[in-house]
Amino acid sequence: MATKHTHKKGNFNPKHIANKLDKLASKVAKKGIFVVKKTKIGYDIINYVNKEVLVKDIPFSKTANNYCNSLNKEGERGVAQITHHVHVYHKHMNDIVFYKHTIRTSNDAVRVFNAGVRMQESLGMVKEAKRHLAYY
Repeated sequence: MATKHTHKKGNFNPKHIANKLDKLASKVAKKGIFVVKKTKIGYDIINYVNKEVLVKDIPFSKTANNYCNSLNKEGERGVAQITHHVHVYHKHMNDIVFYKHTIRTSNDAVRVFNAGVRMQESLGMVKEAKRHLAYY
């Protein structure tokens, strides 16, 4: 087999190929790249291209990583919903701390009872917010 391979020069149009590459690059740039960053309160999801924070203070790393992976695959979806659930979680956690303090320091039995009932309601809301955040 003493045959020689010859490569024919292709008929490429450089302008056409450059236009195709530009279109492809612009589509990739529009999609965005999202990363998870640890903060004092929780985890932030950041658009890596323009350093814009998309979702702040997600309390669980697993939730943040799962949501970041879904954003990288499918694009931006459900940002308002996850932000709402994060806000509800942090609000009721703060309320629980306040109610515990009220129960410990108050001498009025009615205030202690009211704080206890409100704390139970906030605990239920925290569990509900955790359940919603687990879906992301």
